[in-house]
Amino acid sequence: MPEHKKTRRTQFRATGQSDSARPPGGEAASRRELDPSPGAGGSSAAGEPYSGGDLRCLVVCVVATAGGRGAVAELLRRLPSRDTCLSLVLIYSEDPWETPFLELATQSSPLPVIELRQGTRLMPGHVQVLPPGTRATLAGLSVELAPRGEGGASPADVFLRSLASELGSRAIAVALSGGGSDGALGLKDVKAEGGVTFAEDPRSADRSALPRSAIAAGGVDFTLRVEEIAAELVRMGRPGNALAPWAAHGVDPALGKLFGLLHAAVGVDFSHYKKTTLRRRIQRRMTLHGIASLQKYLEHLQAHPGEIEELYQDLLIKITTFFRDPGAFAALKTHVFPVLMHNRPRDCPVRIWVPGCSTGEEIYSLAISLLEVLEADASDHAIQIFGTDLSEAAIQQARAGIYVESLASDVDPGRLRRFFVRVQGGVQVNKSLRDLCIFSRHNAAADPPLSKLDLISCRNLMIYMEPSLQRRLLHTFHQALKPTGFLLLGSSEGTGTMPDLFGIVDRTHRIFCKRAASDASLGLAAPAPPSVAAPAADKQRSAEGPSMDAVRKEADAIVMAHHAPAGVVVDEEMQILQFRGKTGPYLEPAPGDASLHLFKMAREGLLLDLRGAIDASMSSWAMARRAQVKVRQGEKLRYVDIEVWPLKVRLPQGRCFLVLFSESRAAGLDAGGEPTQSAPQKDMELVQLRRELVATREYLQSIIDELEATNEELLCANEELLASNDELHRMNDALESFHEELQSLNQELTTVNEELHSSNVALGLANDELQDVLASTNVPVVLLDADLRIRRVTGAADRVLGLAAGDVGRSILDVKPRSWADIAPVVAEALDTRSTVERHVEERDGRSYVMRVRPSRTAEAEVDGAVICWLESDAPRRAGRELAGTRERISAVFEVLRHPFLLLDGELRIRAATRRYCELFMVALGDIEGRPLSAIDAGWNTPELEQRLRDVLQRSASLVDLRVDAVLTRAGRKTLSLSAFRLQADEGELPALLLVVEDRTGGEKDEGAPPGLRSARRAGPD
Repeated sequence: MPEHKKTRRTQFRATGQSDSARPPGGEAASRRELDPSPGAGGSSAAGEPYSGGDLRCLVVCVVATAGGRGAVAELLRRLPSRDTCLSLVLIYSEDPWETPFLELATQSSPLPVIELRQGTRLMPGHVQVLPPGTRATLAGLSVELAPRGEGGASPADVFLRSLASELGSRAIAVALSGGGSDGALGLKDVKAEGGVTFAEDPRSADRSALPRSAIAAGGVDFTLRVEEIAAELVRMGRPGNALAPWAAHGVDPALGKLFGLLHAAVGVDFSHYKKTTLRRRIQRRMTLHGIASLQKYLEHLQAHPGEIEELYQDLLIKITTFFRDPGAFAALKTHVFPVLMHNRPRDCPVRIWVPGCSTGEEIYSLAISLLEVLEADASDHAIQIFGTDLSEAAIQQARAGIYVESLASDVDPGRLRRFFVRVQGGVQVNKSLRDLCIFSRHNAAADPPLSKLDLISCRNLMIYMEPSLQRRLLHTFHQALKPTGFLLLGSSEGTGTMPDLFGIVDRTHRIFCKRAASDASLGLAAPAPPSVAAPAADKQRSAEGPSMDAVRKEADAIVMAHHAPAGVVVDEEMQILQFRGKTGPYLEPAPGDASLHLFKMAREGLLLDLRGAIDASMSSWAMARRAQVKVRQGEKLRYVDIEVWPLKVRLPQGRCFLVLFSESRAAGLDAGGEPTQSAPQKDMELVQLRRELVATREYLQSIIDELEATNEELLCANEELLASNDELHRMNDALESFHEELQSLNQELTTVNEELHSSNVALGLANDELQDVLASTNVPVVLLDADLRIRRVTGAADRVLGLAAGDVGRSILDVKPRSWADIAPVVAEALDTRSTVERHVEERDGRSYVMRVRPSRTAEAEVDGAVICWLESDAPRRAGRELAGTRERISAVFEVLRHPFLLLDGELRIRAATRRYCELFMVALGDIEGRPLSAIDAGWNTPELEQRLRDVLQRSASLVDLRVDAVLTRAGRKTLSLSAFRLQADEGELPALLLVVEDRTGGEKDEGAPPGLRSARRAGPD
């Protein structure tokens, strides 16, 4: 689970969360409808303060990059002009040569558009644009701007993370068309904090890289077309369309039933997780389905079992990044890793466990840090890093090690070059680093733990658990660690509930060391491991590190110098480490659970001055004294002196103190001492003492008799033990023979393991060669398994099919590659017939392909999938050659014609002209070919003529002998006769025009149009 965020989100959610619920019933729609999270108010005109209050608005962050301007404009055009509680923030990475994005937003949006400035407050019914070269964060609903700077997270990720932490479930994020992966990580934060996220469908996007990255990162709730996203936003922003929160206080009986459903379906008991977090995640699922009450949602779960898995995945909050809290990793490299590797045998592997590893960023960060510490010695040590999580989907992504390119904001360039490789759709952890990490689904709170671990990193998992489950998890960690093991927790976590199990190594970064089991039960500290960092003034220790022997020596020296009074040695947590002398008059065990806490054991009257003396000694680091402290012991009062001495020797859990108790010399018993006794009283006391002595002798004699009887029984028992010993000898012989058999089996397993290792090496080489072949081919190829799940894709598959490396493992039916919706039937036919099947398919741009599907077979000739490849068809090329030949023939005909003809296409562009026309108007063919008729300097091409020509195109009507007087630039004034004839085109193409221009100046004219020309216009259908 993710890191806990300390934000102002609570105060925002506390205001105005009573909203009307939308009536249920839209659950059977073709796609799920959405409702906004709590927070809608009354209506108001755009541009006016929203009557529901600013804190009740929904903030929508729209992210796009170069290539997404059209999608943003389309989204804005579909927004309402008023009565909306949406406040939009547009983040667009524009290129320098593009029109300013603010201008585009102003032209497209019906809502008022402003540019964000420092201190701007987000308002409902407004569109706010982030200025170029800046990055923004939120403080409440106020914007704080800063220069973008070089490197670091993208402005979209920075704002989305701030938006998620501040507004939580009232945050909405939208990823539209564009390149790169800006905002992909921020969308994960919005989703994790209860917000709703959208991405444009990559199949309809102009540039699909950005929405595809957001989907691959796992931060998208809904993948829709732009118009569908706009429709959902309009409905979510409609005042009064929000859901009311359920069961914000008290215990809802339906919640226990919901936990029972989850436990039965997925095997995880969420009843001991913090209810506030669970309510927020359940409310999010209810919001997505438009359900107003928990009882109705429980009924929805029972009717739709698939929703249980969706809820389960939502409860497993998956937010993590590489090197989150860099100071903690620096502390590991300083305090922990050097200790683990100090004099470590080469055959002893380093074992690290990360429970709740999510998608693996924490695992790989630890592996990178450890390799950086080892440097050249890394190959000499075996390293095993285990990552476990409840989410199987997260484990699969962690195993693949593929992440979006925007992780560069968390990983410096040097590490990026050394430990990552670029793949299609992002970057991947290199194979050598992935081989060190082992991932598995595991419930740290219920399943048996791993063992013999050197380090456990459990950051920001326990913050989602109740104290009882936290204590159970700490016991599990204590059991799994080696005696010298370390525990790393999150910044908001600690071992306060179980202080006897772990000592403190680094309080700031929450690094702890395991206390020995025997010491932990007594509240003692485990010996410190070597080389644990400490201030220079405290390095008075032996080469093996400080121990209790050094503490005892210094304590003995002080006690001997002060007449050996009674006392104790305590640590900074006031846990008693050692008792010295008779402390009974001053300390006694407290009722209840056993505890060695000094303050809990202090007798009545001692606590106040004892605490004051210790505080004074800790603050001044010198001896502190309290005199004549009145302490009650039964019916008597004592006067006690207290001295607290700080010890110079330091243990792993911190400083130590010596607390001494002594009778005050200035006062005795509260009666002032015993009164002087008379002689008869002394005689009576003597007689009483003699009686007690006789009774004691009789008691001792009975004890002696019982001892003799016990000795006889022990002799009998000893004989039985001797017989048992003989039996054990025989069993030991049998065990030795069994041990030899186990050694034989172990040797056999070693041999098998070596064979498997060599096979794995060969498999790795074959896989590398296959990757090289797939990467070098320019043919789109997709490999499917028997369930139609994608095994591999070539690089060309992204260009033709819209597939990427992130789609591996998904069903081809879910991916739905563009242009070809009939892949499944063709594959099914190939698998049924066990033969190759070919189909001719055509792309949107007109390119033709031959889709060839061939069954893939194993070494045993079993069909276990299919191989699909797309080969370009030569039919378009033949058609192109034929078209080129036709054009050449037309050009040849026009060369020999003796009449002034123009050939115009459907858009009235000049495609050809006869030599006679060029001579008549004194122009070169190259000057007019391809240009619109209206753009040439002919003197007769008026708008009215163009309209007449378009009528001929549209209505199949002829234009015959239209007389026009024109002044030609080179030929002077001419009287021209124009005739136009419509040429019918093939189906799907625009018709063309044949325009005849004849000179009729002075009654003269060119030779008439060729016979049959007028009838030719009617040769095709109208």
